[in-house]
Amino acid sequence: MRNRVRSVILLLLGVVLGLVPMFLAHVFMRDYVQSRGERNLQQTAVRSLVNAEEIIQEAVDVFSTLPHYRVPICDKKLQDRFRAMTLRHGELHDVGLIYNGEFMYCSSMQESTRFYPISEAISGMVPHLMYVAVEDGFTGKKGLLVTWVIQEQVSLGAFILADEFNLKSMQTEFGPNYRMSIDLTNDVPVAETSPELKLREKAPFATIEADSIWGGDLIEYQIASERYPVEAKIAVPFASVWQSFEGIMNVIDGFAALTGVFILFFFVRLGMRKPSPYVSIRQGIKQREFIPYYQPIIDIQSGRLAGCEVLVRWRKEDGTVVSPGHFIATAEASGLAVPMTSLLMEQVAEELSDAYARFGHLKVAINLFNRHFDDIEIVTEIERTFGNSGVRFTQLVFEVTERQPLENLDRARAIIERMQRLGVRVALDDAGTGHGGFAYLQKLGMDIIKIDKLFVDSITAESESVPIVDSLCSMAKGMKMVVVAEGVETEEQLTYLRNLGINEAQGYIFSPPLPGSAYLELVEALGGAGSKKVSGGVPSVLGPNNSVKMPRKLIA
Repeated sequence: MRNRVRSVILLLLGVVLGLVPMFLAHVFMRDYVQSRGERNLQQTAVRSLVNAEEIIQEAVDVFSTLPHYRVPICDKKLQDRFRAMTLRHGELHDVGLIYNGEFMYCSSMQESTRFYPISEAISGMVPHLMYVAVEDGFTGKKGLLVTWVIQEQVSLGAFILADEFNLKSMQTEFGPNYRMSIDLTNDVPVAETSPELKLREKAPFATIEADSIWGGDLIEYQIASERYPVEAKIAVPFASVWQSFEGIMNVIDGFAALTGVFILFFFVRLGMRKPSPYVSIRQGIKQREFIPYYQPIIDIQSGRLAGCEVLVRWRKEDGTVVSPGHFIATAEASGLAVPMTSLLMEQVAEELSDAYARFGHLKVAINLFNRHFDDIEIVTEIERTFGNSGVRFTQLVFEVTERQPLENLDRARAIIERMQRLGVRVALDDAGTGHGGFAYLQKLGMDIIKIDKLFVDSITAESESVPIVDSLCSMAKGMKMVVVAEGVETEEQLTYLRNLGINEAQGYIFSPPLPGSAYLELVEALGGAGSKKVSGGVPSVLGPNNSVKMPRKLIA
């Protein structure tokens, strides 16, 4: 379950992170498009403003060449002079005298005309220069009227048509879909252009509505003149600018999508990959998934139950039970065998407490590993775990495995002596198969020797002698040690070992490792009535000719 949850979380994380490149690409492109649009609009607005300033400057230059210190006499000579000015300065539509801010007379084009103000007149840096947006009463055209005040009601005036500001030809990088205007500083437009105005000029009688694109985000820019009271404003829909980058955006989207796929693929693979054995074992210990199984040990001389060996099993969340061959080597090499053993001892002390308090002759053997002998902590842990348990110290056997060598035999010997002072017995497990060999027997002061299944398997019906088994048994008897044979599976092996004088045996001929509940039932069954009584009234599991009579319903 935990691994499935982990896989789902990694998959979801992969999906989320897989979308991140697309998101970041769009964020980056949006910022880029925004800055690119603003830069382009700035350039266009500056060009438009400079053009407007140059046109207004022409009007001011014209005024400086005309009699502006007194009201001139309107005659043919003055009109010819005005006419010459308009011919010389083509941007000026008309030049003449202005009366009362509205009427132009003595102009270059006709006797008089009237201008209708669209805005209030405003002044710039030079007080006697005035600027007003107007509509020509004769032609209906709009534009800017620039006047040079001579006296209270009379001025020199120059009329500039809105078309002269040339806004329609101020193309941007993003096509014609923009709005731009030259405004007076009181926000009244003097000249303006937009997609709607351009369409209205082509189809004056059609109903034209603004494109819905203008209802979205806009990129806008405006800049004011430092010389005259005018400013240039320009705006373009963000979507229009975005569309202009469609080609490069497709490339970036493709790259971002490909990156997202790689990220998703990585997390899918990561989710499918099983966690490392070390991580799995450590998590299993934390979740208390490692449990003790108990393999019965039989006194093969009397046939009675002598106790059991604790063998670890990994019961995972889904209920599957994993044998130690799949994890014990990793646990030993990584040091996780130490906390795993602590967990097993806690469960053994709890599960066997009541039964072992009643059956004092039963023993329980627990495996220790080389790292248990690095310091005295293991003795303290034994006292703490079993001190208040029904399992007495004298019922405990701790087996020292030869699979990993003991680094310091003197220190190991001191720790074993401390354990033996408590009443605990110590056994050499897998004798003859590992690193220590017989040196462990001589230096560590063992109480029990266990003959490995590897040697027991060499016993067959035809065997008259098995040298390694015979030697181990003879040596153990000489050292007054109890001998236990492991992995006994046939009656021929049992007969040979019993005749040899081996004390105890364990193996599938008697029972496989049992969960705690089944082993306790076996203890209760063999502690009561039995098939064959021996001295003391203890039931025996051995029948005639060394046949085995175990309560099969308990060990099936």
